[in-house]
Amino acid sequence: MGCCSMSLCQILRFLFSFSFFQVSSSLLLSLSSPLHLCLPQHKSALLQFKNSLSISSGSELCGDPYLKTESWNHSTDCCSWEGVTCHSKSGRVIGLDLSCSPLKGNLPSNSSLFLLQDLQRLNLAFLDFASSRFPSEFSKLRSLTHLNLSHTGFYGLVTEKISLLSELVSLDLSLTSLGLDFHPFSVIVPNLTKLENLFLDRVEMSSVQPSLFLNLSSSLKRLSLYDCQMQGKFPSGFFTLPHLEEVILRENENLTGYLPKSNWSAPLRVPSSIGNLTKLTFLSLSFNNFEGPVPNVFGNLNKLIWLDLSSNHFHGLLPWSTFNLTGLTYMELSYNLLEGVLPYNISGLPNLQVLILSANLLTGRVPGWLFSLPSLQFLSIHSNKLTGPIDSIPKPNLVDHVDLSKNEISGPIPSSFFDLVNLDSLDLSSNNLSGNIQSCMLSKLRNLQLLDLSNNSLLSLSSCSNHVNFTVPKLRALTFSSCNIHQFPSFLREWKNLKSLDLSNNKIQGSISKWNAEGWESLGYLDLSFNLLTAVEQFPGENVHTIDLHSNWLKGPLPTPPESLQNLFISENELTGEIPSGFCNLTFPQVLDLSKNNLNGIIPECLVNYTNLSVLDLRMNNFNGKIPRTCASSTTDGSLLRSLNLNDNLLDGS
Repeated sequence: MGCCSMSLCQILRFLFSFSFFQVSSSLLLSLSSPLHLCLPQHKSALLQFKNSLSISSGSELCGDPYLKTESWNHSTDCCSWEGVTCHSKSGRVIGLDLSCSPLKGNLPSNSSLFLLQDLQRLNLAFLDFASSRFPSEFSKLRSLTHLNLSHTGFYGLVTEKISLLSELVSLDLSLTSLGLDFHPFSVIVPNLTKLENLFLDRVEMSSVQPSLFLNLSSSLKRLSLYDCQMQGKFPSGFFTLPHLEEVILRENENLTGYLPKSNWSAPLRVPSSIGNLTKLTFLSLSFNNFEGPVPNVFGNLNKLIWLDLSSNHFHGLLPWSTFNLTGLTYMELSYNLLEGVLPYNISGLPNLQVLILSANLLTGRVPGWLFSLPSLQFLSIHSNKLTGPIDSIPKPNLVDHVDLSKNEISGPIPSSFFDLVNLDSLDLSSNNLSGNIQSCMLSKLRNLQLLDLSNNSLLSLSSCSNHVNFTVPKLRALTFSSCNIHQFPSFLREWKNLKSLDLSNNKIQGSISKWNAEGWESLGYLDLSFNLLTAVEQFPGENVHTIDLHSNWLKGPLPTPPESLQNLFISENELTGEIPSGFCNLTFPQVLDLSKNNLNGIIPECLVNYTNLSVLDLRMNNFNGKIPRTCASSTTDGSLLRSLNLNDNLLDGS
């Protein structure tokens, strides 16, 4: 769940810090007097700062940004200006919030901004200073308690002069182009004794020793170091800070460490003043190299709402204590080496919305309580070693995404599973499931859009015996490859939104008649390769763009394709006769593979005249006559043709 764009946890963190600043600023504003209190020198400094900036397009992350400085002019009191907060008695400017204003420009060392030395809160988040080196003159604003320069584009190194801002409670330099070296950080940390919030996402900190984080203020509540290129061992003692609420260390690939083994919900042994972590709400350590066991000590951390330890090297038993947390909404422990079984019963997780335990070494059965959690929306436990049948579900919940693929789950799918009526994506592929899935069972899943049951060699698919046409109205993709289907499921043609159907590597016998091929109004992709089909009278679907029928037992003539067909794979069959003239009416063909059949006759010149065709494979047939004249020039005249294979035919010419 990590990529170059903002991750979900970053967005949540931004929303928190932004709203926190806004609320705090509004409280200060309430202290302001409606009288004309603005000091002339402060008004002048603000107007100079405004005039040094120009209007930009703004950031998409700000939604609908608006220009806060539009109300700033000489004729009005600067204490009434949007984004400006003044002290109620002295009239001095103590707060400036221009966050998300569509403004850009430079911030030189002599900027009038640094004349506002009574500022307590300064928020320039999302202004564009991409051409500005980080000015050390921020250190002149000694009264600052809150400084937010996130998403501003400043570049260069943060100097130790920031340590002079000893009143700082919150510092946000995240998502800039800044760097922070060992020496400045070693000076900054011990001097910011009141610091509660430190956000340094994507600040380059590869030379900073992680042990320095032990020197952070004991008042620290929130630390975010997303993708800072940190390396070395992060001190487990950091997690003993008594007021921690939010910790994000994700995507520092060379950062190692352990989680403390002490009970986080009880007083820790050393030092005795540390207290406990019962205030922790957010913990994200994903995409690092943390190792060791995950301590089974989460106990009473009922304020914890987000736990992400994914993509590390944690091993040992799955910590069952996490399943008793009452406040948790997101839990991800995927891509580790965790072992053990899922709890048989739980009493917590009433608010859990996302549970991801994928790519571990978990064993045992799939307990039914997973599908009874009242708030669960997303469940993924793929790529483990879960076995046995899926337990029946006592009270089906409203989960909409379930992925149990790549396990060793056996037996039939319980009928109660089809009562998960909110499902829109279900992946049970690559297991040992058995039994017969009937259309009337699937029809209960009225919201299902994606269904993958592939690679279950004992699982079959059929219509219901009462001949009633049951449909899954929203299903767009059905993957049932490498299973135990013996008959082409023509009943699926009535599933009006089905766009992709993969029935490859089954045991489908017989032929696809014209009657079977009618309908399929939305079908775009059809894979019937590696089956036992003997004839196709007509290709299914009038709007299909890709058909794969290779490696069957097809005999007789090659069917005429629909004009929409772009990719046809029908090699390794026993087709006979000539290429139908309808192949010259294709709108946008890209790949045509008719190889390894018994086709004959003359190769139509239209096939090599298609400018958008990239692959034409006609080898190992019985085509005769001359090679089409345009073949020789088709790869040099602007055509996209990159692969042309006419080997092992009866052709003349070169």
